Amino acid sequence: MKRICWLFFILLLLSCNDTTRELSDGCEQYAEVSDILDLILENEDYISSFEDNEDAFIIKFNSSDSLIIDPECVTSYEIVEPNTLLLDFGQERILSFPYLDFNIFNFKYNPKGWTPLSGSLNLGINNVGNLKITVLGKESNDIDYNKTFLHDNMNTLYPVLGLYYNHLNHIITEWTDGDITIIDTFTIMTPSQPDFVKDFNVIKADLEKMEPGMTLISNRIKDNPSVPYMIDHTGKVRYVLDFEGHPDLQNLNYDVGMERLRNGNYYFGHYPTSKLYEIDIYGEVINKWQITGYAFHHNIQEKDNGNLLVTVNKYGSTHLNGNNTVEDHIIELDRNTGGIVNEWDLRESLDEYRFVQSVNPNAEFVDWAHANAVIESPTDNSIIVSCRKQGLIKLSQDNEVQWILNNHFRWGQNRRGEDLNQFLLTPLDRSGNPIIDPEVLNGSKNHEDFEWNWFQHAPFLLDGNRVFCFDNGDRRNYYGTDVYSRAVEYIIDEETMTVQQVWAYGKERGVETFSRVVSDVDYLPEKNNILFAPGAGTLNGPGQFGGRIVEIDYDTKQVVSEMSINGGGFIWHRVERLPLYPN
Repeated sequence: MKRICWLFFILLLLSCNDTTRELSDGCEQYAEVSDILDLILENEDYISSFEDNEDAFIIKFNSSDSLIIDPECVTSYEIVEPNTLLLDFGQERILSFPYLDFNIFNFKYNPKGWTPLSGSLNLGINNVGNLKITVLGKESNDIDYNKTFLHDNMNTLYPVLGLYYNHLNHIITEWTDGDITIIDTFTIMTPSQPDFVKDFNVIKADLEKMEPGMTLISNRIKDNPSVPYMIDHTGKVRYVLDFEGHPDLQNLNYDVGMERLRNGNYYFGHYPTSKLYEIDIYGEVINKWQITGYAFHHNIQEKDNGNLLVTVNKYGSTHLNGNNTVEDHIIELDRNTGGIVNEWDLRESLDEYRFVQSVNPNAEFVDWAHANAVIESPTDNSIIVSCRKQGLIKLSQDNEVQWILNNHFRWGQNRRGEDLNQFLLTPLDRSGNPIIDPEVLNGSKNHEDFEWNWFQHAPFLLDGNRVFCFDNGDRRNYYGTDVYSRAVEYIIDEETMTVQQVWAYGKERGVETFSRVVSDVDYLPEKNNILFAPGAGTLNGPGQFGGRIVEIDYDTKQVVSEMSINGGGFIWHRVERLPLYPN
């Protein structure tokens, strides 16, 4: 306790109407002090800190107002746990008001209506400090998920992520400025888990060797709308985006799926419309772009400059013979203006009548290329397109072919009259010698050191010339007798126009990781792992088919985690390992 000598009050209201309130000297002003404090508390202010020094007793409120007491009649003060400050003015006159009251934490479940395993938190003080949000595990062997934010604005909404379905979730909030720590606990009962959002069967999970984060699955088991979700290392669902009833996205089909922008938001296209979207963590639409003259399909990719590469159908596209075509155009969208800054017409750069890699010959005249992905090659401002039926093709900004990663069988000319055989990469063996066997070059058999990519998906680049993809293996070597898919890495030398296979995984797993369609492969940089995710038709047991997610140590090829899921219709193009919280 500290005695205060005399009483003199000045109320500094630090707002748009700065005023100074002076109270006359003397102990009889207790009632007026009480009225002032009542007014402050009516505005839902709380004491954020106070100072007790020789000249004054200064109380600071969360609204940035201050009450400066230079008192004689305050005989003592006391903090009553957990959240009350008592000022004793003598003669049994005591003022009591909240000292960082627990009500400063305001929690709202599913704030926008589209994220049933999330909430938002508002901290009702302006004082700078760290806010830590923790969601407790559902079982004793579950780890806690938490996130710490720097808090400096009481208007900020902080996401609370990682709740469980059908569970009384416990959320711990903790704010501290180094001197004062305030802790509160919330509970929220979440709804039952819907049938189209399924937990995964965990086969292996070596946490020390796994890439941290959760796994975002852009599954397509539910139409109208598509529903992506995240699972943790135990296979449990921890984040869901469900646009059921949304005025614009209730019929969403994101095709390949959604990914996270560098700013932390998600982005995707809406097949088969002309609309592209950016949403925040709550599912709120932040940006929407209209690609007039085109319809989105498959993939959208953020460039280093912020623009978006998009695989599209161009309305009115036909072969020279007049037959319609689809999935053979790429555009670049200016993210700020919404304008189209470039277009790549694959009919101009490739052989539009090469149908040798066909599953359904009757469809090949229309869907002859089937562009299922596009990525940027930032070192030379070019792009790499994955055409399921033509291979991987690198194109310049002017739509000039740089190289073609595909077997050499029956390549002709493009519309410019260029012989495309000059752009075919020559495979090398392990020692760096050219492979000249015509059967290997044409794809009818494999070399012990090299195999071509068949109906591939999900390419990505490392270090400029390391090209990875998911080699589906559909109709491998044109016969399809060997059934396996691979995550494969090639090194491409553009000067010598050669390609060397330097890493692969999946052939040894056979039908367990075979997916003739869709699927994904990613590099996980923190642990130097590869995420290998065959997305449809994997054999998970006798008569059981579904998908599988395998995480492999790049150096040792040892599996560090593996999950599977069964069920008719369960399918995905993309699987991403991401932090639960963006940024």
